[in-house]
Amino acid sequence: MNAIGIDIGGMSIYAGLVDEEANIIKSVRYKTSKDREENLKNIIMAIDELMIDKVEGIGIGSPGSIDHKKGRVTQLSGNIENWAYTDIKAHILRYYPDYLIRVENDANVAALCEKWKGSATDLESFVLLTLGTGLGGSVYVNSDFVRGQNFKGAELGHAILFPGGRNCFCGQRGCAEKYVSASAIMTNYYNLTGENIDTKEIFQKSKNDLDAKSAIDKFCHDLAIYLVSLKNIFDPEAFIIAGGILKAHENWWDLMKKYYNEYINISDATQILRAKFLSDAGLIGAAGLILARD
Repeated sequence: MNAIGIDIGGMSIYAGLVDEEANIIKSVRYKTSKDREENLKNIIMAIDELMIDKVEGIGIGSPGSIDHKKGRVTQLSGNIENWAYTDIKAHILRYYPDYLIRVENDANVAALCEKWKGSATDLESFVLLTLGTGLGGSVYVNSDFVRGQNFKGAELGHAILFPGGRNCFCGQRGCAEKYVSASAIMTNYYNLTGENIDTKEIFQKSKNDLDAKSAIDKFCHDLAIYLVSLKNIFDPEAFIIAGGILKAHENWWDLMKKYYNEYINISDATQILRAKFLSDAGLIGAAGLILARD
């Protein structure tokens, strides 16, 4: 049996036909629009392209706080403009009324991907952090995600790491995602040099450029402090670090772990693991809402 998985991101809507072994059979991609109706139209167009016989259902991973029972976005809409209050499930059911439709937060579907076929298959509890332009988070315990009373739980990117610190789009100051993300490394470098360059270039320069090295060092330091705090709150079996920044893990992974081991008050068996799936995790995890359900 197959399922269609859709990963709604800030830059693109990435959709694919996925089999029971988490293999992507076919995929399509549409650019994310600032217009909500255009995005909903593109979601249906993607499903139309992928729909074949023997599709069991459609899973969607969306940014923002998601009422997974109703399949809609609540008032926190993530990084997509005008996405708050979008009733994703109801819209899809108008076109595909005979299919199982499930909608979940994008970080949760990435975590589901890792639980289903990735680094978390043998874990009963873990915290996943997706490090990209921002910081997404998911907490998995007792065979389910921590969602909170109003579906705003595990907004780990908006835990305040430095009170009164950098401005965040959410309206707070000092949120973790402003210090623990790929864009945070760029900000660190800019604050040192006044130059705006992307993370990839910073990593490339870090062997010979002290400012690039310092920008990465601060990121590792801040991430380690954040992990220590999360460890003492959730006490998970493991942290799983995901996101595009893992492609350059050789530039920061060991230093981050070094800081973590220095700062943690009690050294124990909590693991820090790299995610198995990177850019495909959202798509595969969205399909897993259908294929990997209990």
